[in-house]
Amino acid sequence: MKKLVIVFLLVFFVISGGCDKPLKDYLNPPTTGNKTLPEIESKIPMARTLPEVFKQEIVSDMAAIRYIDFETSSWEREFMPEFIMIHFMNGVVVSKEDPYNKDIVRDIFMEDGVGINYVIDREGNILCMLPENRCAWHAGEGEFLDCPKYTNKMNFYSIGIELMAIGSKDDMLQYIDGATYDSLDDSLKGFTDEQYESLNLLVAELCERYGIPKNKDRIIGHEEFSPHKSDPGELFDWSRLELEGK
Repeated sequence: MKKLVIVFLLVFFVISGGCDKPLKDYLNPPTTGNKTLPEIESKIPMARTLPEVFKQEIVSDMAAIRYIDFETSSWEREFMPEFIMIHFMNGVVVSKEDPYNKDIVRDIFMEDGVGINYVIDREGNILCMLPENRCAWHAGEGEFLDCPKYTNKMNFYSIGIELMAIGSKDDMLQYIDGATYDSLDDSLKGFTDEQYESLNLLVAELCERYGIPKNKDRIIGHEEFSPHKSDPGELFDWSRLELEGK
């Protein structure tokens, strides 16, 4: 009987994705909160190697291609995406008068050596900066679900989407001072109806293509992974995303 238990635990550990949890956590359900161990483990799937069919250059039919340099902004994707991460970005530091200029935004990616798979502009147009078979350098350093699998490695397991937007005053203070923020036209702040509409369409497509559950456990904000980040921020209305189990 003891041998059977040991074999079961070893198999369970491998399937769970290799998180460094104490052995006792696999013997007994967690004692805090209302979630059972299976509910928690379901959020930490085993890494799945990217099938050959997804190693080609895949871009949503809704998107216009506006590629940035692959080598300075991404890696080849090795694993199936498990998350979609939402950000906001703008070029207000470069131009207060034209913070959503697409050339300025593109140059920011190139100059900063970062990347993103998709950008949604103020009119809801979707731009592809990197195809889906590239791991964009968008998540940076952070942690998620207390699992080493994701620590500083979320780029490997996610697709990144930027919304062209200016966040709340608190969200923006790490980029511009309060006086500069107050001087901006209010129409430039927050998110547009067209962006929410396009985001819902794009998220639905990506979730269907990669088998990503369309819920708040898998559609996450940058700030949830990197607490020092503030996007998509206070002005983003999560209730407008058409997610399951809301």
